[in-house]
Amino acid sequence: MRVLLVHPSALMYSEIFLRLEPLGLERVAGAARDAGHEVRVVDRQVLSERVLRDEVRAFRPEALGISLNYLANIPEAIELAVKVKREVPDCFVFFGGHSVS
Repeated sequence: MRVLLVHPSALMYSEIFLRLEPLGLERVAGAARDAGHEVRVVDRQVLSERVLRDEVRAFRPEALGISLNYLANIPEAIELAVKVKREVPDCFVFFGGHSVS
């Protein structure tokens, strides 16, 4: 299965020193790869929305996982899910991270 994992962008008021490596997402990526899935990760803290759009169009993910470590990222995460579903309607979307629960 082609799995695309996305970490939302830095919060608008964040300074560069507040950006954290998405270790949880990277662990999920590693486990999915070990299970035989093809996985790509897009960290929107450092990559543009255009990069994400191009990745979705080229990779055509069958599943999209979005990390939610901050409640303030929920609107962006929902918007990302909607955009990917428009591009790839059959893509399964799921959210993870402590802010989901």
